[in-house]
Amino acid sequence: MAVLIAFDVGLCDESVMKTLIARTLFSFSALAMATSAQAGEAFQPTEVYELFTSQGCSSCPPANAQLDKLSTKADTLALSYGVTYWDYLGWKDTFAKPEFTERQHAYVKALGGRNPYTPQFVLNGRTHSPRLTGLSEAGDLQDQIVLRDEDGTLSADGEGQALLVSFTPGRQDVPVARGENGGKTLSLTNVVTDVELVSLPHEFAPKDGQGYAVLKHGSDLSVTAAAAWTP
Repeated sequence: MAVLIAFDVGLCDESVMKTLIARTLFSFSALAMATSAQAGEAFQPTEVYELFTSQGCSSCPPANAQLDKLSTKADTLALSYGVTYWDYLGWKDTFAKPEFTERQHAYVKALGGRNPYTPQFVLNGRTHSPRLTGLSEAGDLQDQIVLRDEDGTLSADGEGQALLVSFTPGRQDVPVARGENGGKTLSLTNVVTDVELVSLPHEFAPKDGQGYAVLKHGSDLSVTAAAAWTP
């Protein structure tokens, strides 16, 4: 941002000029910071990795680390869902919700599995595995969704129904006091906080610190289109 500041030197002595310049620079700095804080980034991923994980699962930390690496790849959306069915092992997952467990159950049924498990990677809703190396080719997304930031309102175009996924961007460290991971601090990335079925087109106001993804599914639960936004 370039700013031209003019003063009438006949009316300002040196100390006054320094004060005015300092205040002006501070104002523009604050404006730039506010603009940066409000601006978000929208993108259309070609790969959607969904990890079903649990803070009470001793096999999950390596998968959490793999998802963290995936989150840095271009054109990739990586999401962590906490599930509830290991809570009885002594530690209640602080991010888990029943609706995330239900989403995993739906994937297991659609993908021909028998029981849910953790960690479970699902790629584009078409293939699953406890390890990245076990995922088969998922193919390209067939449709397109555009997610726009319009003066503080997010707008998703398209038609039909889609899943609106809210998540906390970046990594979070969670100290675990009990259970299989007792005494450890776990790192989780892009933790999902809410899922909601919406009708497209759809407009909504983003919450502070939250990222959003819009996922369209086929009748077999394959992901046919995706768009994401991070603050």
